[in-house]
Amino acid sequence: MTADPQFLSTKEVAEILGVHQKTVHHWLRTGRLAGIKISYRAWRIPRSALDEFITKNSNMHQKKPTLDSRTPAGRPGQQSTDTHTVPQLSGAGMKHYIRDIMGEDSSNQSNNG
Repeated sequence: MTADPQFLSTKEVAEILGVHQKTVHHWLRTGRLAGIKISYRAWRIPRSALDEFITKNSNMHQKKPTLDSRTPAGRPGQQSTDTHTVPQLSGAGMKHYIRDIMGEDSSNQSNNG
């Protein structure tokens, strides 16, 4: 064996992630975070399991949408390359985006809302 893995307590993991210790216990019980139960209420989390959890739940590796905020995906005459990406829109732009994906006619809706 090269080196023993570093183990963290639920309190240490909670402090690292900025969450409550009960949240870490919930993740351990549901299997979302890998750990070793060493007694009735005590867990130890390998540093590698915490790193994997952070990587798995991070959105930092994903690309940001490249759509123009004034032209939501799905408008007539435009083709969207990624149907699962929701553009970051504000106010009226988001309303039009939602109406477009729901197939509603925005000209009829503008009088009502």
